[in-house]
Amino acid sequence: MLTALKEMLGAILAPMTLPLFYISVAATSIASIFRRAEWGLYALIVVTPLANVRYRFNPYPYGKDLLDILIFSVLIGIFINKNGFKRAPNGALLVLFIVINYLALWNTSLRFSLPLPFTTDNELLSDWKNYAEMIFLYFLVFNCTQDEKHQKIVTSIVAAVMLFIAVREFRNFTEGDVFSYDKRVEGPFWVMGLGANHMGAFVAHYGAVLLGLYLLDDNRQRRWLYLLAMIFSLHPLFFAYSRGAYIGALAAVLFFGIVKKRSLLLLLVAIVIFWQTLLPQTVVERIAMTESPSGELESSAGKRVELWDRAVELFQNNPLFGIGYGGFSLSVSVEGLTDTHNFYMRMLSEQGIIGIVLFGIVLLAAFRSGWRLYGLAQTSYLRGLGLGFMGCVIAVVVTNMFGDRWSYFVLGGYFFVLWGVVDRGIRIATESSIAPQDQTAAHAWADAPAASAPRQEASETDLIGRRT
Repeated sequence: MLTALKEMLGAILAPMTLPLFYISVAATSIASIFRRAEWGLYALIVVTPLANVRYRFNPYPYGKDLLDILIFSVLIGIFINKNGFKRAPNGALLVLFIVINYLALWNTSLRFSLPLPFTTDNELLSDWKNYAEMIFLYFLVFNCTQDEKHQKIVTSIVAAVMLFIAVREFRNFTEGDVFSYDKRVEGPFWVMGLGANHMGAFVAHYGAVLLGLYLLDDNRQRRWLYLLAMIFSLHPLFFAYSRGAYIGALAAVLFFGIVKKRSLLLLLVAIVIFWQTLLPQTVVERIAMTESPSGELESSAGKRVELWDRAVELFQNNPLFGIGYGGFSLSVSVEGLTDTHNFYMRMLSEQGIIGIVLFGIVLLAAFRSGWRLYGLAQTSYLRGLGLGFMGCVIAVVVTNMFGDRWSYFVLGGYFFVLWGVVDRGIRIATESSIAPQDQTAAHAWADAPAASAPRQEASETDLIGRRT
């Protein structure tokens, strides 16, 4: 009886789910302009990695422009109900990064005789636009999350979306008896042509943030959310069979063990010693596939080495500026492969010394933001956020050695969302540390003897001058 009722309700409600979700997003876009900009931001965070859901909106009016509409709505809402944009700590650096990438797009267009990059006839312009929008999330989040309450909502949404993705993959994936390239967890990214390696990197990056929050946040409900999301995320992490993701996750855990919790180091030692016993058998098979029994690299690793050699050749011929944004795929094909399978090699070949140095500065600035928040924050939540974001940066640094785990909106969007939250947290922590000093100075001035009034006035002027 209950089964029949459940099937009947499912048959009635299932066709209504997508239209209702579409209407809700449209209403949220309007509300974010005239009421609360953060409402549109929350919707944007929900749909950012869910490419398989967003693609189902394509038949609807403006469905293909869902992300653009939400971004535009939040942008206008910030001007209308958030008193405009405020200067962000790393804003100038990220604007410079976007501009340098656009200049690299001109380099490509001129070098390969493509249409100039201000017309839709240039196919690479769309890629650059999505890349720039992904980075722009930093500015939206920094200006919307103006207090710790908003920050907690943002990180809770990230955790909830990760839990949703992980549970869905857990229910739909069957391991099999032996490792197979045809049976790997691909998450919601497959509709964009992204594979299991990207799914593994996604879990490694943002699972690190959840672990950092779990170690320090003292709120019981949020800790349960972080824990559940991490536990279920182990399944797609393992069965994406991405060796780069494994190393990235282990690097983040190693960092947490050194900085915060030594017991994590014992866990790593146990994994290193007993990995063939502790890990699922198919995962063990995948890790062992790096070399053949004769000591030669397996085919996929061998192709990557050849691609890296070609990237180095392109860099040597164009050391300062490279061959331009997206130029590697127009220049190289190794048995059908047109990506470097190493983002640093791609930056080196496409944007030369200027591009790779600036990219390194961006990563260092992100890590510095996490470190500053971890040291400045007065609340357990913000300290956990700073710690977790540092782990995320470390995972990003590692996974990008194995492919492009940076420039795709669905994969890198949360990095800039979290960076915006972290830098806003630094602003909050700095302001909260200044406030008690101001109160102490005010009380001292009020309690001082009246005879020393001229000296007090001079002291107050000095204090204001230092703070300014």
